[in-house]
Amino acid sequence: MENGIKHSRRQLLKMGTIAIVAAPMAGFTTSAFAKKNTAVRTALHFQEHPNGEKQCNRCMNFIPNKDKPTDPGAVHGCKLYPGDDEICPTCYCNGFVAKPK
Repeated sequence: MENGIKHSRRQLLKMGTIAIVAAPMAGFTTSAFAKKNTAVRTALHFQEHPNGEKQCNRCMNFIPNKDKPTDPGAVHGCKLYPGDDEICPTCYCNGFVAKPK
């Protein structure tokens, strides 16, 4: 019985910690992330044009638009900009990490 109580207490503490960490994020909307992404874009020196061979669609962090993955005019996403779906395939930032060949 003692062992079962410790296990329950441990689970309660773990779930409580997760709830405390997740609670502030519950009120965020996509627009809240977009405002935050302005700061991220500034910090990563986001550019609307490629830097030589470096461009978003050649980066590991690039998330292609699932409906139009090869459309250069479509807007896409990036792992570095949560909630931001306005990443062009030919853009660039300092977070660029080349996809393995």
